[in-house]
Amino acid sequence: MSVVAEQARTTPVVREVAAELLPRTPELGRAMADYLYAAIPELAVMHDDELRAELLASTSANVGQVLRLLAHGASTGDAVVPSDALGFLRGIVRRGIPLAALLRSYRLGHAWLWERWSQALQDRVADSGELAAGQDHSSALMFAYVDKVCDVLVDEFGTERDRMMRSAAQQRAETVRAILGGEPVDEEAASRRLGYDLRLHHVALRVSSGASEVRGLERAVADAAATLAIGKPLVVPSGAARFDLWCGSFDPPATDRLERYEPVPGVLIAFGRPAEGVGGFLRSHVEALQAARIRSLAPAGAAAVTSYARVELVSLLATDLPRARTFVASRLGRLDSAAESSQRLRDTVLAYLVAGGSASRVAKDLYVHQNTVAYRVKKAEELLGRKVSENSIELTCALKLAAALGPAVLDDGSVHSEDARSAYARRRSGRDEP
Repeated sequence: MSVVAEQARTTPVVREVAAELLPRTPELGRAMADYLYAAIPELAVMHDDELRAELLASTSANVGQVLRLLAHGASTGDAVVPSDALGFLRGIVRRGIPLAALLRSYRLGHAWLWERWSQALQDRVADSGELAAGQDHSSALMFAYVDKVCDVLVDEFGTERDRMMRSAAQQRAETVRAILGGEPVDEEAASRRLGYDLRLHHVALRVSSGASEVRGLERAVADAAATLAIGKPLVVPSGAARFDLWCGSFDPPATDRLERYEPVPGVLIAFGRPAEGVGGFLRSHVEALQAARIRSLAPAGAAAVTSYARVELVSLLATDLPRARTFVASRLGRLDSAAESSQRLRDTVLAYLVAGGSASRVAKDLYVHQNTVAYRVKKAEELLGRKVSENSIELTCALKLAAALGPAVLDDGSVHSEDARSAYARRRSGRDEP
């Protein structure tokens, strides 16, 4: 219907009643706001004076605009969404109140205003035909007004929510970067920005995947955090298929369940040791990154969950990977091979050294006969060209590197391995110093 046609249907009495009610807009707006605040649980439960003030501004603006449209015989084509209504919407989004509550406020507000408007018409108009015409026109306009405003608010709600989420996510990311960069931060203010208490004992994790499906990875993040069972984590994306997260508790959390956790295939988890406060937030994260680095160097088939506490020594020894390769080759000599037979000998010797030279204990741990342990140790000594008890600390370190990193530090036939063996031979002949 055109504006002219709609104006033609507007009865003089409708304009007169609307003009009489216009000065009462603040009173009507306040009464409507009080009614809506009490009637909508999502609002009432907030006990928020600022939200109540935003609601009052919105109801007053909407009531005033509807009455002006009726008083001037205008159509809903002349209506715009009041800025105060948009302000109330932004307050709703900031507080996490759902869109359904906002739309309910308009439905209830419409019904509330219609009841009072209809009563005002009845009090003013005696002729039933004139009353019916006035009610029909004003009802159509109010419905059209609410529909128009709600259509805009639905779009604005999504836009505002996305903007707020991007802003909050950006703020969290910037705060985390500042902490990880060693910048001084106010613990209380940073905790508010993060929505995460920095005073806690933290366990930092890095969860990653070679797959491009981030949705599945997000589920893995939630599952890993739930394994610790210590509250809502702080999650920050750190790559296309990688997340960093922190889980905190007032007491140092136990991580044994996480060590035993088996994520879905393709997902890798590395985590640091529990540490307290802002410094602990950073330290546990650094350890998680180191654990993730060691896992990236590990051979195929290595465990998907890597604890820094278990790979700390390897992490330190492999800080300079080329030198670590040289070290392994020079200490292992002919045991520096990726062959399965060499690996079996290395594993046995490492267990033997860790057990303090107890063949019986090693036999029990490896589920082999004690004579088998003795044979493997003897065979390894033949390949080493010395007793395993000689320079046992260095040998243990080299064996740990080989066990954790496999091909990353073992002989693959490249030049570095030949150079390392030459260095080893010179040391054995006394022509070179370690």
